[in-house]
Amino acid sequence: MLIAAYDMPMNPYGPAIDQLAPYKGTLSGEKEHQKPSYNYGPPSTKYPILALEDDIINDEGRGLKKGFYEIRIDDNKEFLLFVQAGKTKAKIPVISYESLKKQTQKPLTAKQEAKKMRKEAKKAKKEAYKYRKGELPKNMIFNDVKMTYDEKNALWVIRWETQEESAIGCFRI
Repeated sequence: MLIAAYDMPMNPYGPAIDQLAPYKGTLSGEKEHQKPSYNYGPPSTKYPILALEDDIINDEGRGLKKGFYEIRIDDNKEFLLFVQAGKTKAKIPVISYESLKKQTQKPLTAKQEAKKMRKEAKKAKKEAYKYRKGELPKNMIFNDVKMTYDEKNALWVIRWETQEESAIGCFRI
C-alpha cells in the first residue's frame, strides 16, 4: 500500500483541481487579454456600415477587400466614400442625389406659435408614456446602405439612405 503525503488535508473524493493544476484556470477557457474585439458592438455612428463578405478586386489586385466599411457622402455630394478605420479606401461617384429635408414654411404669429407648442407638448407627453419602456421611434437614427451587382451593365450599384438624404452611386472593377 502506497501512502501519499499532501500539504493540504485530503479530500475523501480525491484531490481537488487546485491541487493538481500548475496554475488556476479561467472559467471560460480564455484570459482577459485574449478576448476578441468583436465581442463588443460597433461604435455608434450616424453613417451606415456595409459588410463586404467577398473581395471585389480586378485582375491587377486593385479594389475593395472584404471587411466592414462606413459609407459617407462628401460635403459636395459628389462622391460616396468607403471609410475603414478612419481612412478613405475608395471614392465612388454619385449618379443621383436627393435631399429629403422638409421645405421651410412661412413664419408663424406669436399666437399660432404658442398653440403649436402646446399641441406638441401634449403629443410629446403621450409619446413618452406610450414608449416609456423603449426608445422613441423619432429618436432612432435610420441608416441604410445596399450594394448589388448589375449583370446587365456589369457594374456595382450602391444605394445609400439616411433620414435626410439618399444617394445612388456605381462603379466598375
